Amino acid sequence: MANRRLKGKTYRGAIIDTAPGTAGYWSEAVSARVHQIGQMHLYICGIFSGTVTLQFFRPELNTWTVYDTYTDVGGEIIEDYSETQWRVGVSSGNYTSGTVRISIGYYNGESK
Repeated sequence: MANRRLKGKTYRGAIIDTAPGTAGYWSEAVSARVHQIGQMHLYICGIFSGTVTLQFFRPELNTWTVYDTYTDVGGEIIEDYSETQWRVGVSSGNYTSGTVRISIGYYNGESK
């Protein structure tokens, strides 16, 4: 298989099942503030060995910054009322094996 991006009405994500290149493999960016929601939801599932990285981007920093890293399945809710952009992925060298499905998005009461 090949790595691929996921895109829904309220989330962005990726399925990673092969080692990413030197730039890593990342979801598209998403922001809760654009939709006037204050929470971002992170989901990680699959059977894999590696490290998933959650990053944020703020214009004043002008770079993607690591928020946290994860090595197991699970989820997290991030409170964010700013215009921060979020993305999730696997950096180069942080994938070992298996398949991981990751997504970051907001929930607005509608189905995905």
